[in-house]
Amino acid sequence: MSLSKYNRFVCARTTQYVVYEFWKCLTENPEKLYDIVTSEHFKFDEVDLPYMQKKWAHFKDQYMRSALFFLLNKCTSEGLISYGEIKANILSHADLADLKTFRKPKDLHLIFDKSAFEQSLAKPHGEYTVISAGDYRYKFLDGGKAVGLEETKVDHEKLFTYFTSTDQKNILIYNYRSDIIKKYKEVSSTLLLIDKYGNTTDSESNCREVIIANF
Repeated sequence: MSLSKYNRFVCARTTQYVVYEFWKCLTENPEKLYDIVTSEHFKFDEVDLPYMQKKWAHFKDQYMRSALFFLLNKCTSEGLISYGEIKANILSHADLADLKTFRKPKDLHLIFDKSAFEQSLAKPHGEYTVISAGDYRYKFLDGGKAVGLEETKVDHEKLFTYFTSTDQKNILIYNYRSDIIKKYKEVSSTLLLIDKYGNTTDSESNCREVIIANF
């Protein structure tokens, strides 16, 4: 999103339809989304939210689904939609202000890709590809981790192989884990630690995300 504000032509590709749908609703009619989120009918007790995590995708109206997507993203501890610990039952004034004033950047283009994640990587891209890889997990641990409709299941070993073998410029964004730094330190041209404020840091104890690039 930020890249498209600085005259970068961005094709935002996702293999998860609910993610595409949310951004499509947000970019096409943010006013309607804001009206739903701030309406008197869009009020839930905290005990209702775990139920909404299970049922939000079953609502018939796409803007209602997208409003719940927005709410649950802000109210869960890890920003997930379909599961995760509820940390709050309120949207902040900043959240609502961001939604109310949102305007689609002219160079942002949404693409829903029906192919598998690995196949999507092999398709033609622009100058470089930004991949939000989420949590790094060993493959044998994947079975114990819930995967919501909004999540792309990533084979991290295949992603590593792709990253180290392709001529395409790639930027990976991972949630911090020391294993990631050990794995990519010797094969990346750029490796940045990012703190909770979005600033670079030299301290792993303050790190929230890791940005890795092969250029």
